[in-house]
Amino acid sequence: MEFALVTPILFLLVFGIIQYGLYFYDATGTRNGVREAARQGVVKNFPACTGAANDWAKLKCNTKSQIDAVTGDTYVKVSAPDGWAKGKRLVVCAMVDSEGGMGLLPMPNDGVIRSKTQMSIEVDGAPSGSASADTAPTGQDWSWC
Repeated sequence: MEFALVTPILFLLVFGIIQYGLYFYDATGTRNGVREAARQGVVKNFPACTGAANDWAKLKCNTKSQIDAVTGDTYVKVSAPDGWAKGKRLVVCAMVDSEGGMGLLPMPNDGVIRSKTQMSIEVDGAPSGSASADTAPTGQDWSWC
């Protein structure tokens, strides 16, 4: 009888811990992935990425692979708002639309994880293509970036 009374609370607690653990795993991965991708971008190290036609697309694709989100879709924006030149800034932003894995408990910021990193460009010579951004998830925009 006691087990039947305690089991629902125990399961909610255990699965809540798992859900928040996955959310915070993705939050950490998003921060680290954006930072690593920005670092590779400022030194013009654009690793090959399947389906990426130019350097900016490679940087976006690399950012997504660095983040490697578990609980939701990843959206990336890369830009050099002041133009590409040594000493100017490269901005890499990402959002993960996290459902938290199970959807049992409410997630911070409605489950949207955001990260932005700016670094100074270290190599002259603009990359091929043009800066771009994925379409933001429903109800979100890139104004914070």
